[in-house]
Amino acid sequence: MTKKILDILPPQSEPQIPLQSEPPVAKKKKDKESKKQYPFFKKIVLITVLFFGLIALISSQAQSEITIQPVRDSLAIVEELRISHQVEDIDFENKIIPGEFFEVEEETSQEFTSTGESSEGRKAEGYIRVYNSHNPPRSITLRATTRFLSSDGSKYFRSPERIYIPAAKIENRKIIPSFVDVKVEAMEVGEDYNIGPSKFSLPGFVGSSYYYTIYGESSSPMIGGFKEEIKIVTEKDIENAKNSLNQSLSKQAQDSLEKSLTEDFVLLSSAIFDEELESSCLEKAGAEVPQFTCQGKIKIRYLVFKETFLKEISKKFVLSEISDSEKLIEELLNFEYLQDRADLEKEEIILKFKILAEIYKEINEETLKLQIKKKTEKEVKDIIFNNFSGIEKIKVKFWPFWVRKTPNNLDRIKIKLDLGT
Repeated sequence: MTKKILDILPPQSEPQIPLQSEPPVAKKKKDKESKKQYPFFKKIVLITVLFFGLIALISSQAQSEITIQPVRDSLAIVEELRISHQVEDIDFENKIIPGEFFEVEEETSQEFTSTGESSEGRKAEGYIRVYNSHNPPRSITLRATTRFLSSDGSKYFRSPERIYIPAAKIENRKIIPSFVDVKVEAMEVGEDYNIGPSKFSLPGFVGSSYYYTIYGESSSPMIGGFKEEIKIVTEKDIENAKNSLNQSLSKQAQDSLEKSLTEDFVLLSSAIFDEELESSCLEKAGAEVPQFTCQGKIKIRYLVFKETFLKEISKKFVLSEISDSEKLIEELLNFEYLQDRADLEKEEIILKFKILAEIYKEINEETLKLQIKKKTEKEVKDIIFNNFSGIEKIKVKFWPFWVRKTPNNLDRIKIKLDLGT
């Protein structure tokens, strides 16, 4: 068998294609881009590190504020104490607070109206010609104060003297009346009787034949009548004026004192201890004047006290009534003055008053902080409500905003009480 011999030749490597070198311009451009990308990456890393570092720093300074509104209880206490100028400090044991005397002097004058009345006037006067036409003729005599009525029927006049009127005459079978001129005056004072010329009848002859035959006429007006109302000062006017003046002086003195006192001083109704009052009127009773003037002078001593002293002793009264676990809200402490009276002999005021106070259960802040550190808002509220009595409302604040638990550092936990003041 014929054997075939095959030569095994190693494979020839493929012809190498020589690499062409990059152009110098392209290589420089690539180096520039690489240099730009590296600083930008460094900035990103640096900013990220700074950001998280700042977050960590702020978080390490985290704070919490817990605002607690406790339940308030009202307390009313009625007490009695003395106000004396003989003590300088509060005497808690004997219930005495210091007082201080102030002296005030005031003067004033006032004008008052007279209420008494009187009238002054004059009666109108004039002349009337009185006729006698009586038939058969006969003379007639009219007595003094004979009345004459004006034709309008409203005004009466009188003759002050007796009047003699001769008999009428008959001529040619006709009656010729006789007459006499008579001076008359009005029966009342006033301008209403200043009437013009008029005819007059004699009302005294009503019902007789003389009513129609004896009459009068005036040819000129009646004059001189007037009436004037005059005001007179009465005894009652003087009395009322002095009383009014005294009240005005007392009020003026009190107003003057209140203006001189600071706001802390209290002036009670019984504070007057010495009062000197003088008053007089220039006109006497019976003076015919429409107005009169009175003048007066007052000197008063008042005993006043500072409300700070009353507040201080009231705090003692309240604290003696509450337990050690209760606290007084001093800003809401108030008073009601019930009764005050002066002891003139001891120069003191006895004051009965009501103390109005607001109290709440005390909260131990250090104990509370230990219990609520590193707790969430819900956990904080649960702990406070479950372990502390007399709590009405709780508000929890965290800083910064992303913090969700109270810090471990107790100094960074703030406890605030909302007492409604």
